[in-house]
Amino acid sequence: MKKKLFAVMCMALSLSMLTGCGGGTNQEMGDEKIEISVGYWPNPETDAERYAIYEGYIETFKQKRPDVTVIPDEMNHSNDTFMALAAAGQLPNIYRVPFTEPKNIINAGYARDITDIMKKRGYDKKLNSDLLDIVTVDGRYYGIPYNGYMMGMWYNVNLFEQAGLVNEDGSLKYPKTWEEVAETAKIITEKTGQPGFGFQCKDAEAGWNFMNIAWSYGVKFMEMGEDGKYTATFATKEMADALQFISDLKWKYNVIPANVLLSRGDLVKLFATDQVGMSICAEDWLDSPVKNYNMPKEKIGTSPMPSGPAGTYAETGGDAWLISAETTDEQLEALFDWLDVVGNGPELSDLAKTNIENNVKARASDGKVITVPAFSVWQDEERNKQIEEIYTPYVNTDPKVQVSMMNDKVMLHAEEPMATQELYRVVSSLMQEVLTNENVDIMPLLEEKQANFQRDFLD
Repeated sequence: MKKKLFAVMCMALSLSMLTGCGGGTNQEMGDEKIEISVGYWPNPETDAERYAIYEGYIETFKQKRPDVTVIPDEMNHSNDTFMALAAAGQLPNIYRVPFTEPKNIINAGYARDITDIMKKRGYDKKLNSDLLDIVTVDGRYYGIPYNGYMMGMWYNVNLFEQAGLVNEDGSLKYPKTWEEVAETAKIITEKTGQPGFGFQCKDAEAGWNFMNIAWSYGVKFMEMGEDGKYTATFATKEMADALQFISDLKWKYNVIPANVLLSRGDLVKLFATDQVGMSICAEDWLDSPVKNYNMPKEKIGTSPMPSGPAGTYAETGGDAWLISAETTDEQLEALFDWLDVVGNGPELSDLAKTNIENNVKARASDGKVITVPAFSVWQDEERNKQIEEIYTPYVNTDPKVQVSMMNDKVMLHAEEPMATQELYRVVSSLMQEVLTNENVDIMPLLEEKQANFQRDFLD
């Protein structure tokens, strides 16, 4: 009403007064500042380092948008609480969710269509098109892929040195295929007395790890029919062969820890304390052995995932930003300005580069492992080159033993599209069966698990 009345008053004034009316900004007119709430904000007590960085973001953002107030929100996505928060209208304007979740949230009506601003600001051209599909429904964009990880291998350099698996130039003789993984593990076990290979097998995350092996053996876990429904398809010879491979590591070669029911924490401890030679890892695991067990950074080797009969596959995942459905147009513009300033936009301004470098510098000062990211959500080569240039001065690992997890042979594979966490639990239970029972008949077991997964989750 105020704005309408103001417009009428302006029209009634003289031409000279009209000119004065049209020249003011929103702030000069007395409009309230725009407020945006930003989710996934770090807690000042439990994550003081990141909290300080985010507070710095606010100060930098004021240089671009002094008319906007940023409201921190610590909301972190949880399947147990998200829908209740969304239904109650308690989502922040921008919030982060794993790549497995956007379609469900979009279809439930809790994310805003942001297609127009994505195109206007060039996000649609520079983001990885496969990742954009994750936040697309009916050709419209509802989110922004934020970050990602990929899976690879890591190696305990001490055990590789003791086993004589080091080249003259100091690089590691790391395995290129899963067959070579078994051979390398045997050498480490024979030469050092320690298990040559280890993997998780205790919880759903174990299945998440195993997917990399299964895909490389040619396993197709599910297929979508013309009606949009999914059918489980993993009771196959390829899956049986992949399970037989890990069974052989236990029963044929005896190169894995005696306790096969390892959590991620258990595995990291063994790796960091020279009690396991190698395992599958995610790109963002490298800090754990350093922080928790003082493992020297230069004693951690890495490489791409080994190849199987069907090729080299590395699981990729990550997070996307979604915008709450209640967000106004003014808030939306401010949110995209925020993303630009903190370095999550398609163009890296000087402000964005400063914020990214301050983040990397703070992590390096805190003793974190710094490597040039192997995976990017952006397909723009120039942008990725700029990121590499920012990271390179702070890299604190040994390049001779840390080979990038990404190369031309690696095919990135997204998580399976339906009942993802439930599938991981099923796969984990299959791993437990073959590692605790030497004589298990794998194919009947697979058929039973597939039928149950279809009935309980896909149907």
